[in-house]
Amino acid sequence: MTQKPLLREFLTEQVPLLALVLSAGFAAAYLQHGFLPGADIAFPLAGVKVPIWHLIWLGFWAGYTMAVVGEAAGIFALPYTMTILQFSTPSVTPTTQLLTFLNPFGALFGFRRNRQHNLDLAKWVCLGGIAGGLIGPFIRITILSETEPFTFVVGLALVAAGAHLTVAAVRGYRSRKTGTGIEARFHKEAEAQRAKGLAPSGIPAGEPIKTIERGNGHFTVEYWGEQWRISQLTLTVTGLLVGIVSAALGVGGGFLLVPIFSALYRLPMYVLVAATIPYVIVLSAVGLFTYSVIIPAFTTTMIAPEWAWGFFAATGGILGAWCAAKTQRFVPEHLLKLMLGGITGLAGSLYVLGFFVDLPFKL
Repeated sequence: MTQKPLLREFLTEQVPLLALVLSAGFAAAYLQHGFLPGADIAFPLAGVKVPIWHLIWLGFWAGYTMAVVGEAAGIFALPYTMTILQFSTPSVTPTTQLLTFLNPFGALFGFRRNRQHNLDLAKWVCLGGIAGGLIGPFIRITILSETEPFTFVVGLALVAAGAHLTVAAVRGYRSRKTGTGIEARFHKEAEAQRAKGLAPSGIPAGEPIKTIERGNGHFTVEYWGEQWRISQLTLTVTGLLVGIVSAALGVGGGFLLVPIFSALYRLPMYVLVAATIPYVIVLSAVGLFTYSVIIPAFTTTMIAPEWAWGFFAATGGILGAWCAAKTQRFVPEHLLKLMLGGITGLAGSLYVLGFFVDLPFKL
């Protein structure tokens, strides 16, 4: 089956979705507050004034930079929202959860068009994520109810993710120099495409992620001639633990899943997106439901999301994630990991440091 041209795919799939989410932002503002917040009127739950275009721009760059490595926008959008935009009330958690729920849909559709999807990789980790998404929000309203310990935990998570990405970048570059591994094959394929006068894609277009074997609690996937044997139980437990931590922080979980999958199974970015993108959608949906429905029903705590803020940011996030899905196979892994590792590690270090000392700027 031939793929639709890129422009047609954008107009028929992305434009209607973007219009729907953007319209939901305007509708949510009037339904929740009776007016449209923005640059002149503060968002009531956030307590800050910010132009709507700024939220869309935030979603776009966070959605692109994270989706290209199989993650959702939350782990970048959350510190930016808290530090730059000064939205640090408890409502920031479910608001970011709304962004991480909607933002990956752009990447999901884009990667599926590229045939970078696999049900076995997605379903087992998502089952664990459902349970984690029900538990994590209760940790947020108890142990992490105060802003300072909450930002400290965010910082630790960012430092861990940044360190892994940096180490993985160096490892990937060395494998390219020695001529081994998928990084080296990517480089050779890109050079061959460039020599033909074509776009220097390092991954063949339409390369599928296939399940070639199932049984005894394991399954084996194949991609571009390489194979990985994976335990269903390990995936489910990993999804559960990551889900608890991520739902407590209000992010999608990709910032933990990507390092785990990369280190434990040596899955390349081009493969692990088949698990991490569906996972962050499922986890964020359950986490958002827990914050909005379950917690108010069983406790006296009410943490409502700033719905309009989340929808506006998600509009940019969906577009950015779709663009990432369309460009990922052109970018070497080590460059992406090095860039993200440096930025993530720096942001995390500042959050951790700010917990112990007064910085000259507000976090």
